[in-house]
Amino acid sequence: MDVPLTAGELRAVVLPVRRWGEGYAVEDVDALLERVATALEDPLATSPTAALVADARFHVVRRHGYDQMAVDDLLDRAVHALRARGLVEEAPTRGPVPTAADLAAVTLPTAPFLSVAYVPDDVDELLERAAAALRHRGASGPALTAGAVRDATLRTTRRGGYSLAEVDDLLDRVARALEAGPRG
Repeated sequence: MDVPLTAGELRAVVLPVRRWGEGYAVEDVDALLERVATALEDPLATSPTAALVADARFHVVRRHGYDQMAVDDLLDRAVHALRARGLVEEAPTRGPVPTAADLAAVTLPTAPFLSVAYVPDDVDELLERAAAALRHRGASGPALTAGAVRDATLRTTRRGGYSLAEVDDLLDRVARALEAGPRG
């Protein structure tokens, strides 16, 4: 089994920077990694939790951002280290677990012009699949899993897309609904 990441190892990591193409904003990633390193070296730390790190979202930049796969791999190791320290609390969400009817009626806010946002068609299609899975749960199981919702790849745009934070929060709650099983 892998030995959990230490604060010193985390601070010594040099993440690859992408000169061209999408990457995570360096400042966002560095700030979270420093919080994690501090938590790993402070025996009284209560934050950040593994759940918060696992659910972390970063601004995406087109140039000079950290390679997304390298960051995600490092964060997986950080989550393992935080869990080993007992920092596992669930991250709070901003609303109740949605039903199929809730998803059919949802109206997502549009992000400001030129802000990075999710392509509405991608989000709408995923929410339709999630609503169908919630409606048809039963003997055959859901057609869409919580893991598939969490791992979904949604394209981004800077014109007329859905707010990243609102969509991410809704999808976290959808995943919880799919994990919860049928309501009685």
